[in-house]
Amino acid sequence: MSSRPTHFCGKCGTRIPGASQYCPRCGARIASDSSTPEVLCRFCQAYTRPDRTFCLNCRRRLIALTPYDVTANDFLFSGDKDNLEMLQETGPLPYLLGGVLSKGREESMRSWLARNGSKVEMQSRLGSMIVGCSETLGLDMIPETFIVPTHELNASTFGKDDSPVLAITSAALGSLDEIEMMALVGHELGHVKSKHMLYHTLAESLGAGASFVANIAGLGLIAMPIQMLLLAWHRDSEISADRAALLIVDDPSVFRSMMLKIVGYRSHGNEPPGDSSLAEVFQTHPTYGRRLAMVREFYLTRDYAQAREKVRLRSRVKKAFVPFCRFCGAAKAIPDFYCKACGRGQY
Repeated sequence: MSSRPTHFCGKCGTRIPGASQYCPRCGARIASDSSTPEVLCRFCQAYTRPDRTFCLNCRRRLIALTPYDVTANDFLFSGDKDNLEMLQETGPLPYLLGGVLSKGREESMRSWLARNGSKVEMQSRLGSMIVGCSETLGLDMIPETFIVPTHELNASTFGKDDSPVLAITSAALGSLDEIEMMALVGHELGHVKSKHMLYHTLAESLGAGASFVANIAGLGLIAMPIQMLLLAWHRDSEISADRAALLIVDDPSVFRSMMLKIVGYRSHGNEPPGDSSLAEVFQTHPTYGRRLAMVREFYLTRDYAQAREKVRLRSRVKKAFVPFCRFCGAAKAIPDFYCKACGRGQY
């Protein structure tokens, strides 16, 4: 392997071949003293910049989480946590069945997306947005992302906690503006951060034969109380993900406008027709009215203010969280704000 350092374009992230003075992708001029040498990703052995939080090839986190990073507890809804604990106390059946269904669903969905979807490159504009949202929420891994050709305006996540997949419809890409798309992406990444994948698969499969599968497997029908608890938990998990979206955009009105487009309602300044809480009892998602009310409520809490302060501070000190001094190049601990070799501050 050649020891000659390679570099990335500071504008678009493309690797610069040899001693080129211009980026072959975006045409930006490459200053000899401003590009960053590449290092090998410890997971996939691809070249990456040492100051990147994630490897753009395997999408795994390279820079360790710090006390400044958001945790799931910063935005988890209490009902999400409480109902999940109750589910875990019901025994191994929901977990085991969820694992069986998750494997089959993931394989089927990945196969379909490979044939029909368009993979999103992390260096693209949408990919950069997803990377930024993943940094804000402190993800361990960026989901593999696809654009799905459909007229339905939506997005979804599936897979395992350590191999998530994000699917965004082409209608969402064409209908939402940039900050609304950030809210949509933030919501889906909130599910990833909260590790909702396994039980989500089971809850969403209840209407598609999960009980039948359990019966065929000799496990008997899932008890109705457990089914209702799964659905109740799923609805509360959506509230947690809505809170994650709010942390990304910091504006309840953006969340509202995004939701209005998803439900297909043109408000002209008005709220959509009222919805009954009874309508959500057998559904995986809360009603629009409840979701909007819960986002507004969270926005006014001390917990939200503290979580947003972590986001603000993390953004401010981001440049310091690299394993080398930005000025003299000496090795340093990631949390150190000052280089011990040259004494300079890192942000």
